[in-house]
Amino acid sequence: MTSVRVELERLLQRTLGLNPSAVKATSLDEAVRRRMAAHGVRSRSKYLALLRCSRQERLTLVEGIELPAVGFFQHPDPMTSLQRWVTNHWLTRPSRKPLRVLSVPCATGEEPYSLAITLLEAGLAPSQFHIDAADINDHALRHAAAAVYSAESVQAAGAEIRERYFQRETEGHRLAPQVRTQVSFLKADLFGRMDLGQGYDIVFGRSLMMYFVPQAQQRILRRLERLLAPGGLLIVGPTQLPGRRTSRVAVPAWADLLEQAHPSPSLPAQPAPRREGAALFSPADKSRLREAAALLAANRFVEAANLCVAVLEEQRASAQAVYLLGRIAQEQGRVSEARHYFRRALYLQPRHRQAQEQLDQLDGIHRRAVPRNKAA
Repeated sequence: MTSVRVELERLLQRTLGLNPSAVKATSLDEAVRRRMAAHGVRSRSKYLALLRCSRQERLTLVEGIELPAVGFFQHPDPMTSLQRWVTNHWLTRPSRKPLRVLSVPCATGEEPYSLAITLLEAGLAPSQFHIDAADINDHALRHAAAAVYSAESVQAAGAEIRERYFQRETEGHRLAPQVRTQVSFLKADLFGRMDLGQGYDIVFGRSLMMYFVPQAQQRILRRLERLLAPGGLLIVGPTQLPGRRTSRVAVPAWADLLEQAHPSPSLPAQPAPRREGAALFSPADKSRLREAAALLAANRFVEAANLCVAVLEEQRASAQAVYLLGRIAQEQGRVSEARHYFRRALYLQPRHRQAQEQLDQLDGIHRRAVPRNKAA
C-alpha cells in the first residue's frame, strides 16, 4: 500500500469517520480514478491535496464508492423481528397514525423494498405505512427508483414472494407498483444536510454502522435518535455500538426469538419447559452473559442487548439472557415489554429468583398506581 493511499484512508477516516477496512480497496481505487479523471488530475498526490481542502470533494468521492450488493431478504431475522413487532405491538395500539419508517443507507433499494414487502405481508394496508429510503449515492438512488433487479438479487426472497411482487421481464425482475409506491427515495448526508424530518416510528440501518469508526458511530447514533418518535424503534446490525444511556433508542422486541420455539407465557405451563442447566450452555455463553450484565450496569444498553440476542440465537432456552433483556427494557422505561421478558424468563426457569423479584416489583408498582388513578 502506497503512502498516498494510506494518507487518503486516514483523511477519509479523520474527516468523515469512514472505516477503511469496511470498503474494498478496489472500490476505493476505482472511485479515486473516476474523480481524478473528472478533474483532469493525473497525480494521486495532487488529488489528495484537493481532498484536503474540499469537504464537498470528499463527499463526492465517498458517494462514488460502490458497496457490496445486497439482495432482497438477505438478512431475514431483522425482517422477522420487525414483522412480529408490528403484529404484536403496533397493530394493537387503540389509535395510531400511519407507520413511518426510515431505511438508511438504502443503497440500490433492496432493503427498503424488503421492508415494504414485510409490512404488506404482516397485514398492513398501503395506507397504514410509508417508508423513506435515504442514501448519499445518486447512482444507487436512480437504480432503486427504477426497481428492476437481477435474478441473483431476488433469489433469497423465495418463489412465493417473487411470484406475488415481481414481474419477470427481459431486463430483469421488475418490482410491483404496490411495493414501489410505498417507498420514497431521498439523498441524505449523515454528516451534513438531512431533510428527513422527525417522528419516525422505525429507523432501520442494519448495515450502517459497519462503515464507520466508533467515534463516527456516536455522531450517527445521535442523529438517528433525533429522527425517532417517542418510543420509536432503532434497528441496527450486530456491530458493537458505543455505549450510551438513552431512553429513545429502543431495543427491538427480541422475545420473538423465543416465540419461534416456545408457547406464549399466558398458556399453561404444561408440559414443563426445559430448565436451564450447566450442560446446556457453553463457557462462551456464560462469559457473554456476564459481560452483558456488566454492560447493563454501565448503562450500555445496546451493547448488552446485542450480547443477549447473540446468546439467544444459539440457545433459545437461556432464561438469564431473557431476564437481562427485561432489565434493559425496565431501565429504558418500557415497563410492558420488561414484564413480558420477566414472564418469559420464569416460563423458561420457574425458579429464576431475580426475574420473580423484578416482576413482583413491577406488579406492586402497578397495584399502587391503580387507587391513585381511581381517586383522580
